[in-house]
Amino acid sequence: MPMLNETIDRYLATLHEPASQRAARADLVTFARWWEEQRGRAFDPTQLLAKDISAWVRHRQDVEERKPATINRGLSTLRRFGEWLVAEQMIRENPAKDVRDLPLEEHGPRSLPDDAVDAVLRAVQAEEEPYIRLRDGALLALLAYAGLRSQEACDVQLRDLDLDAGNVIVRLGKGRKTRRIPLHSDAVALLRRYLRELRCPDGLPAIGSDAEREPLLVAQDRTKVGHPLVPGMSTRLVRHRIAVLCQRAAAQLRAAAKKEPRVERAAQLTQMASQLDAASPHALRHSLARRMLRRGADLSEVQRVLGHSRLSTTGIYTVPDDDDLRDAIDRAGI
Repeated sequence: MPMLNETIDRYLATLHEPASQRAARADLVTFARWWEEQRGRAFDPTQLLAKDISAWVRHRQDVEERKPATINRGLSTLRRFGEWLVAEQMIRENPAKDVRDLPLEEHGPRSLPDDAVDAVLRAVQAEEEPYIRLRDGALLALLAYAGLRSQEACDVQLRDLDLDAGNVIVRLGKGRKTRRIPLHSDAVALLRRYLRELRCPDGLPAIGSDAEREPLLVAQDRTKVGHPLVPGMSTRLVRHRIAVLCQRAAAQLRAAAKKEPRVERAAQLTQMASQLDAASPHALRHSLARRMLRRGADLSEVQRVLGHSRLSTTGIYTVPDDDDLRDAIDRAGI
């Protein structure tokens, strides 16, 4: 697909965030391959029609059985790609402009119960390797307590922490927006210990120095002898470490459920373990948002912490999630 690859690369160069580039490339390549299978020829974006995109939506829904949210994300990518093609005068009209999104099931983002988040925080202490234990504690301080996205956590620099004031600055949030987030005292404690015992045992670097601009989080460089610790943690490693911690927490909850004499509580522990099995770093962000709202925060306050451009985006957290519905059903028992 030489023409496709060249066109995609030119379009992706207009996107600033690595995560957005990866998602857009995956969506466009998936669509192009499907188009080639249907048409029996190389994909040509200048030949796109609205009916092609509508047929692709039906294929993803009926044949691949993809979720509406996944299909709509692909549609959004195609719309933006179409707008760019029009701006580049490669086509006259955007073929995806009038293709409607699929209706979504009305439920909020998947979050974790407070006890499940607590279990993940406690699971860090079971890590045998001291540097991983300290680093993962700092990572959770950013994800679970401050609601940072994975990429945002990876991008935090040493200069972005002001632990005396209890703040962290996100310089490259979604849409390349900057925001300052207050830190919970527990998060401050985790970050102080990480800096003191691992990241900066000799003290913080001088203000204005190159070292001050290094990433906060560290990882092992497995390409070098001895696997030394170096500044910088990838989002892939973040996902892996959170998966490890969630699995460890799930195992602890299942073990606790077996010893729990109360049937109802044992069922709750087992349910939380199941939720942790499929949890992602983003679930910690969702959990913070719901926790804030439940404890009296205004929607606008949650919006500022999460870095949403529109209040309507934050409003999704007011929609009941599965746990809310389960609690409502339990309260409705006869």
